[in-house]
Amino acid sequence: MIRALLLMLVITSSVAAKQPQSFTLGMSSATQGPAKDIGLSLGLGAQLYFDRHNRENESFKINLVHLNDGYEPLNTVANTRRLIELYEVDALFGYMGTPTTTAILDLVRKQQVPLLFPYTGAQSFRLSKNEFIIHLRNSYEHEAIAQAKYLKSKGAKNIALLVQADEFGLEAGNSLITAMKGQGLNVTNTARFRRNSTDIESAIKVLFSTPVDAVALVGTYSPVGEFINKAHEQGHSPLYTAMSFTSQASLSSLIKHHSIVMVTEVVADPLTCQQGLCSLFKEDLTQAGVVAPNRLHFEGYLNAYATTKIIDFCQTRSSNLQQCIISYGSRVVRNDPDLTALFKLNEKVGDNVYQVMLN
Repeated sequence: MIRALLLMLVITSSVAAKQPQSFTLGMSSATQGPAKDIGLSLGLGAQLYFDRHNRENESFKINLVHLNDGYEPLNTVANTRRLIELYEVDALFGYMGTPTTTAILDLVRKQQVPLLFPYTGAQSFRLSKNEFIIHLRNSYEHEAIAQAKYLKSKGAKNIALLVQADEFGLEAGNSLITAMKGQGLNVTNTARFRRNSTDIESAIKVLFSTPVDAVALVGTYSPVGEFINKAHEQGHSPLYTAMSFTSQASLSSLIKHHSIVMVTEVVADPLTCQQGLCSLFKEDLTQAGVVAPNRLHFEGYLNAYATTKIIDFCQTRSSNLQQCIISYGSRVVRNDPDLTALFKLNEKVGDNVYQVMLN
């Protein structure tokens, strides 16, 4: 009897030892409301890669908890508290937006929970005091420089700005003003609109009160698309540029009239890139029945891939996973040749984003 019990203990211990470790990530983004395309697409792409990882990897599994915040900062704070206190996440992942991410900085800094790959190019998140944030995408400053160079190459001289009235608009708008001046372009007027709204009638009057050659747009796809359509209907046809956060894929479906729109994107086109991750992505999206994969899906997918690489690195090197992610996460990402190429991480400023024409 004793021998049998000992044998059972050995077998039980052996089975337990083979059980993979589980890590939980918390994501807050818009899955409802006027910016939902962004949050849903990023989340879908991420989940597809985590599903692949969990099928194929024996050492650890990833559980992603995704909560809706509607792209509203107060909701993001509540979600973050819930993710940390209730779900006890090992890291936060894929947060969407500058104002929403800004709202949680003090909380996350106090808790020292890593924040992996937020969907924002705000330069303020890259300051040394925010070392707990790990980035993949290049910044709005880089996108702004590329837009200014593009507009100069097209002969534009007078540029107007349409910006969302929050931290996103402030950061990206200031980057655009600096970049335009750096290329010798004149910023004529700036108009602002409220986040999660399409109330841009007054903005059209302000921006076209003086002659302009181009309008640089800072906002989500709904108000930006509304602005372009209504401006055209009122007889205005300038050049347009828009930030990656706007999303070329979501914006293009909203444009009703022929307009010249250039969107700066920070990640490669998944339908034309050649790296191995591109093939895996297309395979997984096809199996999931997604008929129109886009850069949002791809960025979420790559964010998930990068996260598994960081956890794999830290799992075998440190007993403190969170501190290891903060200390070594950026280095792990930069040492991955596929990620470096797909996000143009080693290209010079101005050439390190993709210029995508809508028409």
